[in-house]
Amino acid sequence: MARITGAVVEVRDGDAWIECRAEATSCGACANGRGCSWRSASGPRRLEVPALLDGRLLEAGEVIELEADESALFRAALRLYLPPLAGLIAGPALLRGFGWEVAAAPLCAAATGLLLGGLLARRWTRNVPALVLHRPS
Repeated sequence: MARITGAVVEVRDGDAWIECRAEATSCGACANGRGCSWRSASGPRRLEVPALLDGRLLEAGEVIELEADESALFRAALRLYLPPLAGLIAGPALLRGFGWEVAAAPLCAAATGLLLGGLLARRWTRNVPALVLHRPS
């Protein structure tokens, strides 16, 4: 299980907003600012979870730990990176298959495939892998 520490930023309408801290991740690249650029493109690292944990309501400022199954994280990474790569390769391949390789057409097809793959990846990664929340001991 991959772990990350988060702090409750806000509690509203039975839900708690948790802001995750990059320095506690199992991936050292995020802590050093060298991580993937997806997190900056997808906005702040906030997560909405039910405010009831272990029979008590979470409070603003409270620190909690989030755990995610590593296989779920791997599947999420595949959904993030494979569609743009497949689009980048498939765009020019389709043109070649139809015999439309003229001037900059393969480059435009690659860019279009990359863009469409990126949009598909963004849509697929909106679902957060199942998380286990608990208070640190």
